[in-house]
Amino acid sequence: MLASTSNSHIVWLGLAPLIAPAVHGQCQSGQTSSGACSASAPAPSAQSPLIPSERPPFYLGTATSAPQIEGAVSTDGRSQSVWDHWAASPGHIYHNETPNVADNFFHRYPEDIALMQRLGLRHFRFSVAWPRVIPSGSGAVSTEGLTFYSCVLDKLLAANIQPVVTLYHWDLPQVLQDRYGGWLSDRVVADYLKFANAVFSALGDRVTLWATFNEPWTFCFNGYGTGGHAPGIPDRSGEKGQVWQCVGNVLRSHAAAVQLFRELVPKGKISMALNSDWCEPLTSSAEDKEAAARQMDFQISIFADPIYLGDWPKSVKERAPPNLLPITPDLAAALNGTSDLFYLNFYTARYVFNQPGALGEWSAGRTDTNSTFFGRDRKPIGGETCAPDWFYVTPWAMRKMLNWVDQRYGHPDIIITENGVCLPGEAATLPGVLNDTKLIEFHRDYVQSAMQAVALDKVKVLGYFIWSIYDNWEWNLGTSDRFGLVWVDFANEQARHPKASTEWVSRWFTRE
Repeated sequence: MLASTSNSHIVWLGLAPLIAPAVHGQCQSGQTSSGACSASAPAPSAQSPLIPSERPPFYLGTATSAPQIEGAVSTDGRSQSVWDHWAASPGHIYHNETPNVADNFFHRYPEDIALMQRLGLRHFRFSVAWPRVIPSGSGAVSTEGLTFYSCVLDKLLAANIQPVVTLYHWDLPQVLQDRYGGWLSDRVVADYLKFANAVFSALGDRVTLWATFNEPWTFCFNGYGTGGHAPGIPDRSGEKGQVWQCVGNVLRSHAAAVQLFRELVPKGKISMALNSDWCEPLTSSAEDKEAAARQMDFQISIFADPIYLGDWPKSVKERAPPNLLPITPDLAAALNGTSDLFYLNFYTARYVFNQPGALGEWSAGRTDTNSTFFGRDRKPIGGETCAPDWFYVTPWAMRKMLNWVDQRYGHPDIIITENGVCLPGEAATLPGVLNDTKLIEFHRDYVQSAMQAVALDKVKVLGYFIWSIYDNWEWNLGTSDRFGLVWVDFANEQARHPKASTEWVSRWFTRE
């Protein structure tokens, strides 16, 4: 897996051949931090009503990302990411908390993996930090950076935990943003491919499941649309079409990377992790039903349709947003077959209604839609979370979302690559915070909704990944919003405290 690659996969992009480095270095043998794990809270017994009688027909995993858990942002020559740069400016992050330490996974991965093994987890999704692997963004590959991820893989496999690796989870090297505007420039495609080549070559012999991108909608529309996420380049009216420049470059990068992947990891499977809210029509009118479908087009289908169906959604083309990349026959052919499974990140639902002339809520240009979390009776669409600006508890929508994916995209195998919640009171103090019954109920209800899609609707769901195994650094929210099964004491050297939910999910999914 360390040989130079052929040129066939990149002819259509006009890129030069790629050569990956060998990986050398020494792995950590154990814990290197003084923060210790506590005993977990008492879990519900196997007879508890919180543990349903029927075991899920799909496997359990947990998900994380490099910028949210690793820390060590300057170790071994790692360069600054756009999120490091964004967080360094006061006012962007809650309490000005940076990802400089986060969960300190970089130094604590041996003990963290040992904890996952003790809990009976068998799948772990994580991402690779581009600034750690290629600090200059496009030049020399860091053997130290690749060695870190190689060691993580070896530990996971030794613990009988299958890795799922995401190439890009929002941490573009800041140097590329400064050099040519990051995802707004088509120059990013060649640099992303160099990064992909380095990672596939070094790690592809030990990983079967891969994702090229995590939630490209989020980093395109919030990073280059609203400007509310890193790198914070706003185009709020959508007149410049920045989000569409980003979307087009993501699709071209995905196509190039998957073609390379077919050569370097021939036995692997790959896709793109896409997110969407379930869009429920506000009323039963035909106009609101069409608006709800249109909002889905502008969120998830702008990526999935070109990959699965070979073109943009009709509703998007009709509104002709500026800088919409033409799906040429060559690009359509390059995208065809680049999704071996459907990776779905799903959290919530919202009401959508028709509003002629309305601009998209996330700088998409004209979508003729608007949305709300409140019905005509002024009741919220679901239960309360700690993030009511974007998220309510709507387990009923999981089944609807899975059926929509199944029917639109030809009955693919689906992996729910993210689902989780932060709840009011989750930042409370020990030991009461460890008895997280509400989190248990959340996952029980969402998993059972997915189980209904499998049993009643014959949707092919293979796995369910909880976001997240640990409380982590949640972007603009810092460490205030907690999604973890393991409570992290950020004030005391990131000490880990497994909550009742850790044992609960293990018992439900792994019992005979």
